[in-house]
Amino acid sequence: MTQESSSTTLSNRQHALVLAAVQEFISTAEPVGSAQIVARHQLGVRAAMVRNMMAELEDGGYLRQPHTSAGRVPTEKAFRYYVDHLAAATRIGFEDRAQIELHYSSAVRDLGEVLRNTPRLLSILTGQAALVMAPRLEASILERVNFVRLRDNQVLAVFVASKGAMQNRIVDTARDHSQDELDRMARYLNESLEGRTLDEARRWIEAQLREERANYDRFMHDALALGEALADYVGRTELYVEGSLQALEQPEFSDRSKMRELLRALDDKTALLELLERSLTNAGLTVSIGSENYDPRLSSLSVVAASYASGSSALGSLAIVGPVRMDYDRVIPLVEYTARALSRLMEY
Repeated sequence: MTQESSSTTLSNRQHALVLAAVQEFISTAEPVGSAQIVARHQLGVRAAMVRNMMAELEDGGYLRQPHTSAGRVPTEKAFRYYVDHLAAATRIGFEDRAQIELHYSSAVRDLGEVLRNTPRLLSILTGQAALVMAPRLEASILERVNFVRLRDNQVLAVFVASKGAMQNRIVDTARDHSQDELDRMARYLNESLEGRTLDEARRWIEAQLREERANYDRFMHDALALGEALADYVGRTELYVEGSLQALEQPEFSDRSKMRELLRALDDKTALLELLERSLTNAGLTVSIGSENYDPRLSSLSVVAASYASGSSALGSLAIVGPVRMDYDRVIPLVEYTARALSRLMEY
C-alpha cells in the first residue's frame, strides 16, 4: 500500500503524538499546538512535555513551524508515517459500503456507463477529484475479429473484446480480397486466438509470421498480416475525471497558485494516464504523498490509487487526487473497496 515505509523508530509517545498531530491537522487545516493535542488526545503527559516532544519531532523532520508564534504542521514524512502505521487498519463504513454496492448492483450493465459514473461516485464520497482509467484494450480478452471489404485493397478490421470494447482500423492491403476470403481469414484467426488477450494475440501472430509455413501459404500470411495490423494499433485508453470543483473547496486551494496547480494537473490527461498505468504494476493499493509522485506537477498533492482486475489480469485503475492533508482514514478504504467492487463486476 505504501510508496516507501518510514524506517525511523519512534518511542510510543512520539508515535502517538505524530498520529495525533496529523489527525488534528487533517481535521482543522490549521497548525497544531500542544494545548490542542492535550485537550483532544489522551497521551498521558502535560502540555509542557508535549511541547518538548513536538520540538524533538521537528528536529526529526516530522513537524515544521510555519511561524514563530504558531503551532506546528505535519510534514510529508509525518503523513507517510501516519499512512504506514495507521491507515492499514482502516475499515469502510456501512453507509459507504452500501452506497458502493448499490452503484454496482443497478440494472444498468453498460460497462462504459458504469466506468464513467465511478469517478463521480468516488468524488461525492470523498470530496476530492477522482480518476478512473478504462480497461486497457491490450489486456482485454478477444471475443472476435471481423474484416469488411471497403474497396479495392482496403479492409476495415474490427477487434471486439469480451467486455464489449471495440476498436477498428482501416488497413491498406497488398492484394485485393473478396468478402468471402476476408470471412475465412476472420474465422481462422478467431479459432486460433480464442481466449487470448490482444497482447497475447499480437505475440502469437508475430511468432506465426516467423514460421516458414506462413511464407508459402498465402492465405495464412494475408490473414496474419491483417491480424497484425489490427493488433499493433491500440487506441488511447479512456480516462474519466470528476470532482475538480469539489477538490477546490479544500482550504489548500484558496491560494490561487495552488488552485492553478491542481487544475493543470487534472487537465493533463497524458500525465494522469501515466500515473494510473504505474499503479497497475503495484499489487494492491498505492499511496503517493507529495514529492513521492514521480511527476513534479503532483508534488504538492497526494494520490491514492488501486487497480481493478478480471481474475489475475489487471485491467485498469482508479485514484483519488487531493491535498497532502487528505483524510486517508476515509479515502483509502473507499478506493480499495471500489476497486474490489469494480473487479467483481468485470467477472460477469
